[in-house]
Amino acid sequence: MQLLGKINSTHPLSARRFVLAFAALALCSSLPGSAATPTDGTAFAQAIERAHGSAIFRTKAAVSYDFELEFGGNLVLAGRVLTRTDLSRVRIDLASGPVMIWDGTDAWVSPAAAPVPQARFHLLTWPYFLAAPHKLRDPGARLAVEGERPLLGGNAPTARLTFAPGTGDTPDDWYVVYRDPATDRLRALAYIVTYGKSLEAANNEPHSLVYDGFTDVEGVAIPTDWALYGWDAERGPVGDPIGRVRLKNVRFVTPSATDFALPLDRRKDELPAVAGAGKAP
Repeated sequence: MQLLGKINSTHPLSARRFVLAFAALALCSSLPGSAATPTDGTAFAQAIERAHGSAIFRTKAAVSYDFELEFGGNLVLAGRVLTRTDLSRVRIDLASGPVMIWDGTDAWVSPAAAPVPQARFHLLTWPYFLAAPHKLRDPGARLAVEGERPLLGGNAPTARLTFAPGTGDTPDDWYVVYRDPATDRLRALAYIVTYGKSLEAANNEPHSLVYDGFTDVEGVAIPTDWALYGWDAERGPVGDPIGRVRLKNVRFVTPSATDFALPLDRRKDELPAVAGAGKAP
């Protein structure tokens, strides 16, 4: 895997194995005229939104931050991310020089000859992890309360997210949302990635992300310390962390007219087409 200036395409913990769905989320049952059900996740999502300051977050145009990913104590990813808060535009400046841009439809790498694989995947993944607390009721996904699950020695209320057909690049993705019972913040996510692989294969290697630290930025609780684990349906995150993500220098900004402009020297990173079938645990 190559990304953000320091990427190892042969790393056994390829980003393909621990990404989550990057499409926006919503509840069909929350539409006008729809009756709530016992598993309706609206209240679950609203509690997380209040705890994270979603009302403020949604008034901001964009957020910028330094991003670092470690595996095995080694820095494998580093760069500067700029994204609109609705995730409609993303720019990642890699530490080694290349730039990745999401224009709302396609992913681009500049210069065209830069060895940066899976740009589309990365542009849509990392910004989503940051914005996830605020995206639980966006159009395109379904949230259903599932009850408590074990989480790192305790228990936490959970809900499952699944996606309507045609939502985002990988609508077969699913994940489990863990809400902190003490603070109502988003505490963890369990997920699969079907990007570039079959649903059956993805279901065989679920992963999880635990938000260990938050930073208050203008009244918004931004997750800035993430730990990556394996995941078991009965036990939750398992083993020692397999990786860690840290965000620094987080700030809300107003992007300029040129921040998301496409360079002339660029290439498009295509979405891999892989069909598959399977059943979520």
